[in-house]
Amino acid sequence: MEVTYPVFAPHERPTFWATLVSRRKRKVAAAPEVTGSLAAAAEKRCILVVDDHDDTLFSMKVLLKRLGFEVLSAKNMNDALHIAEKHHFDILLSDIGLPDGSGLELLRHLRTRRDVPALALSGFGMDEDIERSRNAGFADHLVKPVSIDRLQRAIADLERRSP
Repeated sequence: MEVTYPVFAPHERPTFWATLVSRRKRKVAAAPEVTGSLAAAAEKRCILVVDDHDDTLFSMKVLLKRLGFEVLSAKNMNDALHIAEKHHFDILLSDIGLPDGSGLELLRHLRTRRDVPALALSGFGMDEDIERSRNAGFADHLVKPVSIDRLQRAIADLERRSP
């Protein structure tokens, strides 16, 4: 059985759409099956998710954990920088608009310490927004609401390019 539903707060538009596929005959829903190199990479990879929107942050954490990743999270740039000082992570997934700076600034600060692969996550998807993200060093710019398939493809592409 396959069920697709929007993930959002009751008063907002969907942050992303989730499709849950039941692998059993019981009424237990499971995350989409992860196969190939993404599944293997997830076993040992940690993602830092930075987003000031509570529902998006919660949904991304749950989704990425279900996909097998370790997940660290922050609601702003300052918290993300503190986490980066104390914890190792393999991928940055950051919102562009943060309350105390931007994801662009965050990536610039992080890259002074090490070269971390990064994906931008934003509600803004104009060509100029995407170009700014790419110029800042983000490998891809995901526009909210992002589908699970699109997120998985972006992570897989990032994994293939990373050493």
